[in-house]
Amino acid sequence: MDSAVAALKLVEEGRTLETATVRLWPGSDRRSCCSPGALQRARGTAAWLGLPHHLVDREAEFAAAVVEPFVASYLAGETPNPCVVCNPMRLAALVGVADELGLARVATGHYARLVWRDEQPYVARGVDRRKDQSYMLWAVPPEVLARLEFPLGDSSKAETRAAAEAAGLPAAAEPESQEVCFAVEGYRPFLEGRGVAAEPGDIVDGQGRVLGRHEGHWRYTVGQRRGLGVPGGPWYVLRVDAALNVVVAGDREGLARCAVVLRDVLDRGLGVAGGGLSVQLRYRSPAVPVAALEDAGGGRLRVLLLEPFEGMAPGQSAVFYDAHEVVVGGGVIADSS
Repeated sequence: MDSAVAALKLVEEGRTLETATVRLWPGSDRRSCCSPGALQRARGTAAWLGLPHHLVDREAEFAAAVVEPFVASYLAGETPNPCVVCNPMRLAALVGVADELGLARVATGHYARLVWRDEQPYVARGVDRRKDQSYMLWAVPPEVLARLEFPLGDSSKAETRAAAEAAGLPAAAEPESQEVCFAVEGYRPFLEGRGVAAEPGDIVDGQGRVLGRHEGHWRYTVGQRRGLGVPGGPWYVLRVDAALNVVVAGDREGLARCAVVLRDVLDRGLGVAGGGLSVQLRYRSPAVPVAALEDAGGGRLRVLLLEPFEGMAPGQSAVFYDAHEVVVGGGVIADSS
């Protein structure tokens, strides 16, 4: 629906427009954005709009760049965010299609805004904070950002749905797509389906005392409360030690962290952002004010927070915003303290 309304807006502006869908995964579940039904609906929506439609196959690239690292990350005791990895790949693929068609720009249905500073493109938060997707776009490189448009950046989800219904778009009644398009049943069944074995181990407290047993450390993520099967509590997952196959649990206060170390850092103005720099440590979580940034060596960055944050998990993204809600950098959480 979001992509359909974005296209509708551009058609109403009189823009020259063609549509494309990137096929990433061979799933058949209706909830997946790559199911045969979803592709058929995309083609039907394009036809309803009177626009050409192109199907772009990137299944092999997606499996190597997104799915395999997703599995490896869980096995390493992390909580990955595959959408952050997928967005740069599929948007670059769409830019490639635009080049082949002789089209200058690529529009998407993301709830984000594009701003320009010193002739450089940056992602900024969308007007609808509840649907804002700028967090998922932090790793898109500037050369790809420069080719993008976000027609829904100044709209709310309610306004988008109302526009779809008013126009009679076939996609008006479509439900929200799944966050992980290739694991619509959840990451645990997906990993099991790929042959990841259950290796029992201990659930321990901060002093190493055994509280219970688990059936595989990859079944647990930092901040998780339910499903531990440990008496007493409430218990929360504080850390996952993949090397020892141990899950560390404790009370909620044990989740609070005031510093985090990042890897794979993208710096687009962290040092010149000035006052008001904040960092978002999970999708849907509010950003936290930054106290200081320190070189942690080896290309890593230590971020000191002005207030504690509960449940930051290795593998998740940390996205920096300046006082104007513009993304000025990001990285992947490697450790917290």
